[in-house]
Amino acid sequence: MTERCHLRPSGHAKDKMIAWGIDKERIIECILKGAKRLEKDAALGDKIVSRYKELEVVYKQRPCNYFIITVSYLTG
Repeated sequence: MTERCHLRPSGHAKDKMIAWGIDKERIIECILKGAKRLEKDAALGDKIVSRYKELEVVYKQRPCNYFIITVSYLTG
């Protein structure tokens, strides 16, 4: 991701990032390096789910903007 691109977490995602100590660098790493799948959502439109190591990030991507919907740790 270049310097001019933006990571924009939702309020829900910010709360989870703070509660679990997940910083923006780990989210960026998950988005760039993680395995991805597309998830259809009637209310929000298509979402991308990226998994990398123990982290899962759900987001929408627009040119140079990553709108983070939620983040979570993978269990099991």
